[in-house]
Amino acid sequence: MSAGNDMQDDAVRQDVVPPGYASGARVPWWSKMAAKLAIAALRLPHDLLRRAGVNRHSFIHEAESRVLGEPMHHVARFTTLHGRPPRGVLEIGPGRLVTRAAAYAALGCGPVWFADVEDDAPADPAAYARTAELARAAGLPAPSLDGATTREEALAACGATYLLGGTEVLSTIPEASVELVISDVVLEHVRRDALPGLLAALRRLSAPQALGVHAIDFHDHVGGALNTLRFPPSFWEGGLVARSGLYVNRLGLSQIRTAFTEAGFATRLIDLRRWPAPPPGASAAHPALRRPGADDLVAFARLEAEPI
Repeated sequence: MSAGNDMQDDAVRQDVVPPGYASGARVPWWSKMAAKLAIAALRLPHDLLRRAGVNRHSFIHEAESRVLGEPMHHVARFTTLHGRPPRGVLEIGPGRLVTRAAAYAALGCGPVWFADVEDDAPADPAAYARTAELARAAGLPAPSLDGATTREEALAACGATYLLGGTEVLSTIPEASVELVISDVVLEHVRRDALPGLLAALRRLSAPQALGVHAIDFHDHVGGALNTLRFPPSFWEGGLVARSGLYVNRLGLSQIRTAFTEAGFATRLIDLRRWPAPPPGASAAHPALRRPGADDLVAFARLEAEPI
């Protein structure tokens, strides 16, 4: 599974996923896709769809393990490698987990940036204060957010900035200023032709000792298999699929790792979940995708990336 210039895959956790992994509701995959595509064809206002819960992040974003535990784990990993907390942190596509700003501040990280393509972060400063309270309960020196009356004030008190837009918004972050980069099931949603540009931007931002931690789902986001591989790029890369919330770039693990290598990163595989046999859709993949067969067994992976 390794690509050129990859770090050794040390202590890889490997699991075989059970039948029905990530399959969701017990209805045929094609009916889920048809419903989402039909909604997209109506071109309903985006805000209306979000309020109705369509295409909204499914994470349990207020769970302590997510808002505090995961930042603690990532910072501890960097500290193990470099003997101190990271001085600059960037999260790509955090959704509602922008509330982690208080956790990073409590862990001694700063500055912190969150970059997303749309505004899904809580507007109520109380959401950020709750994370600060969790950090203090864990014995960490979290900033006081009692006086914050807006989200912007809460983020400023945490030394955090919220950037909205595509890859271009990363140009506001100084070169070589980020030491920890996090993406959590985000990279598979980056458009296939846009991924090289995003990784190049991350390479520009990365300090020499930077660590990236990237969790990537490789299964369909409806049905949990690989049925989306069936569709030709002319359809899948079009506007209807993009509006539907179905879009994944359909790149396999080896292709993702090659993209990191070409951008100037070495990668190390630290977590791998595999199907015991190729799931539905793999054998019907469109030939234009040119996926290596081994990639069709990978349901999920977590990579660490370091600049070369």
